[in-house]
Amino acid sequence: MAGEALDPHEVAALRALLDRQAIVDCVNRYARGVDRDDAELIGSAYHPDAVEDHGAFIGGVDDLVPFLAMAHRPFDGYQRFVTNFSIDVAESGDEAHAESYYLCILRRDEKGKLLANGGRYVDRLAKRDGEWRIARRVVVMEWEGTIEGGAPRFDLNVPARRDRDDVSYQRPLEVVRENRSPM
Repeated sequence: MAGEALDPHEVAALRALLDRQAIVDCVNRYARGVDRDDAELIGSAYHPDAVEDHGAFIGGVDDLVPFLAMAHRPFDGYQRFVTNFSIDVAESGDEAHAESYYLCILRRDEKGKLLANGGRYVDRLAKRDGEWRIARRVVVMEWEGTIEGGAPRFDLNVPARRDRDDVSYQRPLEVVRENRSPM
C-alpha cells in the first residue's frame, strides 16, 4: 500500500516506539560509556543540568564522570548489562520516567575475584531539541557480592580496552590477528 498515509493512531504509536527506542539508546550509551571509560559518551546520556544520586555520589554530570573513573580505577575489567526497561512517556511527549535493571560485574585481576552487583536505574528523562537525555537519576542497588575464582584470561581473544582504542569503536570493523597465534 505504497503512498498510503498513516492514520493518527498509527502516527502516535510510531512516535511512542521512536521515543521508547531513543530512551533505551540513551541508557545504553551511559552503560557503554562507563564500560569503555568514555567520558564523552557518558556525558551524552545526560542533560548538562542533570543530577544523579549514585549512592556515594550525589551531583551533576561534570562531577559524575570523574567519580565513576575513580570508582572503577581498582578494576581491570567491568561490564554492565541493562535490561527490563519500563518506560512511561508523558502526554506532553517531552518528559518520561524509566526504570531499568542492571547487573554489573567487575574484575580485580590480582585478587582472582569478581565483584558483582545488581540494581535499578530510575530515571526522569527530558526531550530537548529533539533528543532524549537523563535529567534526574537515582541508582538503587539491590544486592552485591563476590564470585570466587574470577574468570580465566582469554589470551587469544581480542583484549578489552577502557578507551576509544577498544575494537567496538573501529569503523569499519576489520578482523585482524595481531600478536596472537591461533590454536
